[in-house]
Amino acid sequence: MTRFRIFILSLLCIIPFAHAQYFEESGLSGVGIPFFEVSVNRQFGNVADKSHVLVFSEILYDDLTFVKSDTIGYDARFEWLIAVYSDKKDIIFSKTLNQRINVRDFEQTNSRTQKVIVKNSVDLPPGEYEFLIRVIDLNSNKSAQKRIEVTIPDFAEKVLSISDILFVQNVHLDSLDRIVDFDPVTRNNFTNREGHFYLYFTLYSQVTGKPVQVGYTFASAKQNVDFDSTAVKVLKKNYTAFLLRVDKKIFTENRYKLELTAEVDEHSVKQTKDLTFFWKNVPVSSGDIDLALRQMRYILSSDTLEKYLALDDDAKKKFFERYWKERDPNPATRKNELMDEYYKRVNYANQQFTGFGTPGWLSDRGRIFIKFGPPDDIERHPFELDSHPYEIWRYYNLRKIFLFEDYSGFGDYRLNPNYSNMEWEN
Repeated sequence: MTRFRIFILSLLCIIPFAHAQYFEESGLSGVGIPFFEVSVNRQFGNVADKSHVLVFSEILYDDLTFVKSDTIGYDARFEWLIAVYSDKKDIIFSKTLNQRINVRDFEQTNSRTQKVIVKNSVDLPPGEYEFLIRVIDLNSNKSAQKRIEVTIPDFAEKVLSISDILFVQNVHLDSLDRIVDFDPVTRNNFTNREGHFYLYFTLYSQVTGKPVQVGYTFASAKQNVDFDSTAVKVLKKNYTAFLLRVDKKIFTENRYKLELTAEVDEHSVKQTKDLTFFWKNVPVSSGDIDLALRQMRYILSSDTLEKYLALDDDAKKKFFERYWKERDPNPATRKNELMDEYYKRVNYANQQFTGFGTPGWLSDRGRIFIKFGPPDDIERHPFELDSHPYEIWRYYNLRKIFLFEDYSGFGDYRLNPNYSNMEWEN
């Protein structure tokens, strides 16, 4: 067996890590469990002493069990339960919803783009709460649940307050431009840079009849301000809803922080929220596909990599898609497990080993981690009197050992040259 094949097979033994450039889905998604995303969003409502809490759950069709319908197509049936507990564990709100989804084509039952969004709301006074959200697949009798602790502040004590910020899409307005409905972006991530989305939030102000100036800025991870705008609106009542449109084309990087400010007279308030643009299946933007290809340097020859980097974006994407499709260890599943594992390692390396202007995937520790996965044992020596700080990584099954030394003393670990041969030996 060639070294490359051994490497490819070794990638299948890995645990999931947090995402970076590549958008990682939960390990529970797509394995027969009704896994769902949930978002709890605190807004201001018409009740003076309570917050209007919006609860959204999002379930992919692929995470539901569809059976042949008695009429036409295929049916999925699930039960959605929300319960709210006080800090004394008393239940103060509960609601159950039964829903049926019908699709015409079998392919839709495995869709990872089509989804159902369940929406609910509850008015709560200031205090500490626990939200329990449970989804039961009525066709498989399998269930999944999440518990979320939520603090409701006493916003009425302040002259000016901004609610939680919600990113929304598919907004429907009535003839008076009042919000009728919208779809939330539950994970604050977008997988493409086309079209637009909205910022939705509510403003509480003890001052009415005066204009409020709302400013919003998107700053990249490099602290570069990519977008800065201001909106002005006269406050006709204490609670005012805002819906601000943002075009995705303004974003060129992958991580942003939104800073939202509001000012009335001498009073001001600020709220922040993170936003990401991570690809799921095939990188979308020119920068994404170039980076995704460069990150394949550990499994592609330099000649092959340079050849495809010189092509146009469409050709790059076709090569990327073809390469991973041909190496999909289980084409019967909707996921490409091998590609998932590879980019999870890249993401982990970026999060753990980035420093001194070098992204983690290009560092020595990042390279070894991407190629061989998490070590079976790490021996750390960060405070040595007679030597540089060092780490020893051991891979028992692969019979490999690596020594990384921090020659600068600032966490810049380099592979000891005496151990470089271990990287290439079978």
